[in-house]
Amino acid sequence: MKITHIETIALSDPGVSSATIVRVHTDEGITGIGQAESPSLVIDAIIRCAGGLQQVLYGEDPTQVERLWQKMYTRTGLFGRRGVTIAAIGAVETALWDIAGQASGKPVCDLVWRTFATTRERAEIKTKVTPYATVYPPGATLDEMKARFELAVSRGFRALKLEEWPGGFGHVNPAHDIAIAAMVRDVIGPDREMLIDMQNGWTEVGQALTTIRAIEPYRPYFIEAPLPPDNLDAYARLADAVDTRIAAGDWGFSTRFEFEDLMTRGHVDVVQPSSVRSGGISEILHIAESAFRRGLLCIPHAWSHMIGVAAEIHMAAVTPNMPYFEYPLAFPDSPVISELLEPAITVNPDGTIDVPRRPGLGVRLNEETVARYRIDPC
Repeated sequence: MKITHIETIALSDPGVSSATIVRVHTDEGITGIGQAESPSLVIDAIIRCAGGLQQVLYGEDPTQVERLWQKMYTRTGLFGRRGVTIAAIGAVETALWDIAGQASGKPVCDLVWRTFATTRERAEIKTKVTPYATVYPPGATLDEMKARFELAVSRGFRALKLEEWPGGFGHVNPAHDIAIAAMVRDVIGPDREMLIDMQNGWTEVGQALTTIRAIEPYRPYFIEAPLPPDNLDAYARLADAVDTRIAAGDWGFSTRFEFEDLMTRGHVDVVQPSSVRSGGISEILHIAESAFRRGLLCIPHAWSHMIGVAAEIHMAAVTPNMPYFEYPLAFPDSPVISELLEPAITVNPDGTIDVPRRPGLGVRLNEETVARYRIDPC
């Protein structure tokens, strides 16, 4: 089996959602899919330019996934190594794992197992994994926030994430933050986890310390991206000063090398490599293994990018320090999110997702949704 070409699929539901998908084609008719949280025109250029990923992979055996990742990384090293080129490589790599699984008749989780240090877990692939729901936008008022978190609870989610928002958490004063955290905790009850994302909104450590210490009675599981992503020394000061876990890694961080800096210099407790930006499935497993040896958690980001969610499911099935992964609860919903894949990824009443035993990622594109929302890369 040989790779023949790589297709960029851009989707847009105007004003609601968009998606950049790659589909790798082979001479045997097997195709694989991946996704990048990056502008579709840029991803398409990285794939189709002279010396781009399509040229690098043409004629190669798609089942040699790790070797081909290295080939892509090496051949784009002069203009890549980080950022959007890594997002493109990761999307293609996910598609290659999808093809490899289909070709072998095995789910991706069977193919990507890797060894960790000694664990209490049995060396078996999990049958169920647990997402957290990102409630986004969280709502403009306390009543609207309350209704949206009640909906998330009714759908069974065990962990729910509160986002900063103009006029909401992180934007008024600590007293307002306390009121919001108290309301969310009241809605979700004592047995679910509350995650909070500041989206790099605090500018200095003292500001972050004040609010984090004030909301500690409401037991936030972690505070995500409290400070600008380049301020690793500030992250270290904050993480060392509070008991609440500090998380980061979504905001453009890519490859194991950047995450080494985040863990070593930034002292974070949770790394959040993006399944649609950070370099692909194997790269995130490298990051997870490094985090595990440090006693840290790896909880990947995907937001509304459902092929990324599908990849997260397989990663969580084989990773001991991945208790949760991101799953969207978007307002309003969009078919580009909820109708992108067949079969749809569904959350069980107990808040878990079944790990599929179908070959590859276990999902395929809903071609009706693709046809309805497809646009030229832009």
